[in-house]
Amino acid sequence: MNISGGGLVKSAPNRANAIRFLEFMTTHKAQEAFALGNMEYPVVADTPLHPALAAMGKFRAEPVNAAGNLDKTPEALQIMQRAGWN
Repeated sequence: MNISGGGLVKSAPNRANAIRFLEFMTTHKAQEAFALGNMEYPVVADTPLHPALAAMGKFRAEPVNAAGNLDKTPEALQIMQRAGWN
């Protein structure tokens, strides 16, 4: 499973627009587009799921410390390269 996320760097030259974009991405409309178009689980409650995801049952979230996996990045990159992933 891939984890999608967004953020704002301190040196962003268009800070106000970046904030507006992140706010838009968490609207029902944007989350519905991702859920139905990309088969992603939405973060906004009551957003309809893609039928294929709905058929798998209720999503069960588990706490993930993505930063805790940074030390595995070089090994993960080697595995992807060996597999031919671009």
